[in-house]
Amino acid sequence: MSTALLLVVCGNARRREDFVAALAGAGWPAIQSAPGLSEAASQMRNASNACVIIDAELADIPGLKAVQVLRNLCPHVKVIFTTPENTRDLEAEARALDVFYYYISSADKAELVAAVEDAIGSPRSGPTKHRPKVLIVDDDKGFHQVIRAILAASGYTAVSAYTEREGLEAARREKPDAILLDIIMDSTTDGFEFCHEARRDPQIKHTPILGLSAIEERMALRCPPDRDAGLFPVDGYLKKPVAMEKLLAELRRLIPSGG
Repeated sequence: MSTALLLVVCGNARRREDFVAALAGAGWPAIQSAPGLSEAASQMRNASNACVIIDAELADIPGLKAVQVLRNLCPHVKVIFTTPENTRDLEAEARALDVFYYYISSADKAELVAAVEDAIGSPRSGPTKHRPKVLIVDDDKGFHQVIRAILAASGYTAVSAYTEREGLEAARREKPDAILLDIIMDSTTDGFEFCHEARRDPQIKHTPILGLSAIEERMALRCPPDRDAGLFPVDGYLKKPVAMEKLLAELRRLIPSGG
């Protein structure tokens, strides 16, 4: 049985990712997420103590209705209700449901983190432990959502970039412990070009890079590009769709302290 659950329920993928990233960055090791009520309900059935962040906009029903349903499943749940745009009527309805906290998603994420800490306590019971940082460079937003959730649950902090240029800027700014890199983004050579520029840059030339791509299937290549170190100078390579246990094993290899 799960004794403590932190669940983010939001129909907007980007906001959902932002919430999860903010909470993971504050130290919570296992954050679950769902786009709507049906998936959230299945995750909450065995939770005896939970804090649920419910957005006004869900994939299946309005967030206000979801609050009532989830309370029936888990009577002691603490609900933090979020909304992209506040109105007096919405706030009045949410507060009438006795939500634990009412949060406007455009506000500082530190406010959200503080509300969760107030609801279920600090995620850290001892000295702060370094959470290895992983930069994901991929144009597939759905892929980011899945990988970020898995990394957060496995003790990593995730940073997202959706283009070659965004990825290089993020790598220099964030100084990640490892980079997950797609090949085909805006063009079929973006991943290759990212690698070559990264290996020439003193700031990031030694950062481990794990290539992740479906290029063999999409371009009918005879062998994976990791066979040619000059073409794609990465430290490891996995074909998409990626088996999560293999991905985590590779990260443990590339970042020994992250295991």
